[in-house]
Amino acid sequence: MRRHRHRAHRGRALVGSLTAIGLLGSVALVSGFAAEPAAAAKPRNVRLLDTITVPAGTTEFGMPFGGLSGIDYDRESGRYVALSDDRSENGKARFYTLRLPLDGAAFAGDKPVLDGLTVLDDTTGEPFAAKAVDPEAIRWTPDGDGLLWTSEGASSSGQPAFVREATTSGGYERELPLPNAYAPVRSASGTLTAGVRNNQALEGLTLSPDGSKVVTVTENALVQDGPAASLTAKSPSRLLVADRATGKPKAEHVYEVDPISDAPTAPLPPPVGTYSADRGVTEILAINETDYLTVERSFASGVGFAIRLYWTSSIGATNVNGKDALSGDEKPMRKKLLYDFTTSGTDADNVEGITWGPRLPDGSRSLVLVADDNFGFNGSVTKFHLLSVRSR
Repeated sequence: MRRHRHRAHRGRALVGSLTAIGLLGSVALVSGFAAEPAAAAKPRNVRLLDTITVPAGTTEFGMPFGGLSGIDYDRESGRYVALSDDRSENGKARFYTLRLPLDGAAFAGDKPVLDGLTVLDDTTGEPFAAKAVDPEAIRWTPDGDGLLWTSEGASSSGQPAFVREATTSGGYERELPLPNAYAPVRSASGTLTAGVRNNQALEGLTLSPDGSKVVTVTENALVQDGPAASLTAKSPSRLLVADRATGKPKAEHVYEVDPISDAPTAPLPPPVGTYSADRGVTEILAINETDYLTVERSFASGVGFAIRLYWTSSIGATNVNGKDALSGDEKPMRKKLLYDFTTSGTDADNVEGITWGPRLPDGSRSLVLVADDNFGFNGSVTKFHLLSVRSR
């Protein structure tokens, strides 16, 4: 095992795994990648197979192993990349390469096999300074020679969110521009009047099946578009489809986040000490050119997390590309609940990452989800969940 500048194996990651039978319907293939689907195939049968837990406080490669907020699978090497949301405070902003071997339809071990830790560089070529970044989502590039990742930034201090490309050794390559509507704007009194909300920005990232488009989704609505999710209100988040080569927006659609599942019943532990409840999209995963899986995370202090997995589609949804603000008349993306961890009786914890995994012995595809331990705050732990998914 190596620390810091681990060179990841080449792989096709997400885009290669999307050609799975039963999830894409009829597709054309170009150089091994899925092209435009002839028809959308909606996953219907999702089951939880196994969960492994890593205790909070675990240290690997001299830094805390925690805060895992994004994950992606390399089908060729069988390795995963997992991004920590450490704001360069507990350790440097970083990602891990790891393996999660399977034994049939279950994890083969009781912990991941870690292969390396790689520190991410800022535009300066040096590691990020403390609180200068908030990493959230990560995906391999189609050729396996690089990585795309997001930061939520910090709207409260004017730090913008971003989508960047990095080398597998963590070096800065380029930044994909976001539309002006996403930029934080503050009034003279300091009130946020437009742009992404603080800590509710780019939690989700995926690639189109052919790897030509980058797709992101905001955790909650842009300030000018509508309210954040509440106990009684949905939130109109934006799903953005951009050209990967140029970064130019190609389409935007409204994805409605459901209301918060539960009201808080107790305050958060010190030093916070306040009652807290929220809900948002924590990750997105492409099924084909129009359909996606989304993870919605609801939290209420004193209650815990409620994690739901949805199918959603841009077919028939209004294209709001270029709009500075929504009117409220837009037709949102269709969505359907696929799996609810709460009703299954499973404590999923703080799930923030999802990826297609290897094919299972019964022919179904696997999904691997990861839960962020918040570095031990409020009792959270790192969890890896293994699910199977079929379209029939």
